[in-house]
Amino acid sequence: MPVLDYEVIVLLTFAVMIFSLIIQFALKTTFKKYSKVASETGITAEQAAKAILREAGVAGITFGRVRGELTDYYDPSHGTICLSDSVSGSSSIAAIAVAAHECGHAIQNDKGVLIYRIRHALAPVASISSRIGGYLATAGILLSYYFDSSSSSLSYYVLTGGIFLYFISVLFYLVMVPVEYDASNRALRIIKELGLVGDSQTRGCKKVLRAAGRTYVIALASVALTLLRLVSIRGRRSRR
Repeated sequence: MPVLDYEVIVLLTFAVMIFSLIIQFALKTTFKKYSKVASETGITAEQAAKAILREAGVAGITFGRVRGELTDYYDPSHGTICLSDSVSGSSSIAAIAVAAHECGHAIQNDKGVLIYRIRHALAPVASISSRIGGYLATAGILLSYYFDSSSSSLSYYVLTGGIFLYFISVLFYLVMVPVEYDASNRALRIIKELGLVGDSQTRGCKKVLRAAGRTYVIALASVALTLLRLVSIRGRRSRR
């Protein structure tokens, strides 16, 4: 009896792919909708971000520009918040929400939030291990299919090594989900406290941030299912 039902995992993977497309579409639609809603305060996203950082007591953050839409990020190594073309200079509540979220990460870093520090430490390792793990896992699968039984032990260990390395990337996404939600919650709280948007507009900010948060959840589900698929393949190969 198989350890894992490979067919079920494949079906779940397709389901996650479909949900991923739906969630990405929902994020873009939500962002586009609230990008057309100007903040009642008239404040721009960058101005809002600076106000949030002052309120949180975070100093030394510089601002940069990055091309694209929803490509905004916080760079802790340089203390820089890079805002995208659709956010920088905009006074929409969507832009303010996105900029505030990046401020949330700057606050996490400044306050030494443990889970953020873990994510920051895992990021470079996960980036490398996911690539190498994928190559090793593929090599192990090919060895088991195209070579005789004398190479079965080798293919098993190569595949196991790939699974171990890929597991690190799953850990990264597992940590990233609460980090992203925490950053959004911090952002929303300060937006409300400072009145950076109209009272009735905070709900729109929340919808934008929640839509973005769901993309990280689906990404976690995707990498987790890939890991399960590899484990299932290893189980099937070891019983041949």
